This record gives sequence, C-alpha cells and structure tokens, in this order.
Amino acid sequence: MRNRLSSLFLAVITLFALGTPAQAAITESDAKYAQEAGKATQDFSTAIGNWGDIYQLAPEKVNSAGYKKWKKRAQNADSSVKAALTNFSKIKVSAGYKNSDVALRKFIKAYTNAIGLYAPAIQKNDKKLVRKANDALMAATNLFTAWGNEFARDTSALAK
Repeated sequence: MRNRLSSLFLAVITLFALGTPAQAAITESDAKYAQEAGKATQDFSTAIGNWGDIYQLAPEKVNSAGYKKWKKRAQNADSSVKAALTNFSKIKVSAGYKNSDVALRKFIKAYTNAIGLYAPAIQKNDKKLVRKANDALMAATNLFTAWGNEFARDTSALAK
C-alpha cells in the first residue's frame, strides 16, 4: 500500500513540477484539488497504518483487562480513520479531476463501511464477521488503488 501511495505522491509532485506549457491546462481549482488530495492521502495513510497496527494487537479474550485497554485504542483509531475519510470527502471536485473524483467517492464509502464492520466483529469475537470485515477492507483497498490510478491518469492528462 505504501508503494501505491508513493506513486500517488509522485503524480501530485509531477503535476506541480512541470514546466509552463503543461501548466497552461491546469486551473487553480485543479491545483487545489491535487494539493488537498495529496494532504488527505498522507493523513489517511498515517491513520490507516496506525489502525492496522492496533487491530493486529487485538486480544483473544474479549472480557479481559487488556481487551478494555485495547478497545479504547481501537475506538480512537477508528475515529482517526473516519476523520481522515471525512477530510477526503470535503475535497471539492475540479474539472480536471472529475473522472478520478468518482473513484474517490467510492473509495471513501467503501472504507467507511469496512472500518464500521471491524469493531463489532472483534467485540463479538465472530470469525465470520471478521472475515466479512476483512473482505470489505480488501475491496476498499482495491478502490483506493483504483482511485490512485485514476488520479494519476487525470494528472497526466492535465500535464499534456
């Protein structure tokens, strides 16, 4: 996932580093969209990385003292990811990023759903629910990757 994020950041940096002829097609709103998407991606990457680290440490025993401490950390991690997703949703679409913005909205919805599935699955210690949450997370991650690819294509088109 970090390699995909690196590619996305490279696309954003490339957009701003291009010479004057390429920038003629880039509007101020396109540049703002790209800048906000880059920041939101960085914030989301940090939040989801921390979230994953915390969820990997989930105790086996649901009613243990360790579980109660972990649950508080997990709730904070859930909130951080949801806040990062909310920041993504606040990005206003620009003309140059209309195609990738559709993929962005799908990714946000899917990740919000996947994050919401995890806490109940862990609390119930239900393997079926955990598997469902894992599947939802993988699907959301695929949508994140698809958005990154669409974003790069839109960026490339603006650079021409």
